[in-house]
Amino acid sequence: MNFLAFKVTTVRLPEETLEVIEELTDKLQREKSEIMREALNIGIDEMKLRLAIEQYVKGSVSFGRMAELTGLSHRELFLELRRRNIIYRYGEERFSEEVERLVG
Repeated sequence: MNFLAFKVTTVRLPEETLEVIEELTDKLQREKSEIMREALNIGIDEMKLRLAIEQYVKGSVSFGRMAELTGLSHRELFLELRRRNIIYRYGEERFSEEVERLVG
């Protein structure tokens, strides 16, 4: 791992959060900083997903654009929408493309 690629920052965390991090460090047999980076990355990915879904539900981004914003495949994203009980919008343009492909 190249430590030159990392920058140092300070974060204030609640005591309970630090206790959980210590517990994970012990159980996973990994460095605390590694656990914290992974947890932060998971949280960032979730926040990006929530923001993209919010934009999708409002109609300001398409399904394809939502996939680009989240870095998820169309299948992964479709399953994620289903898991969150969000209706997949099947647009007119996509419908027309599918019909054209079927009709030839």
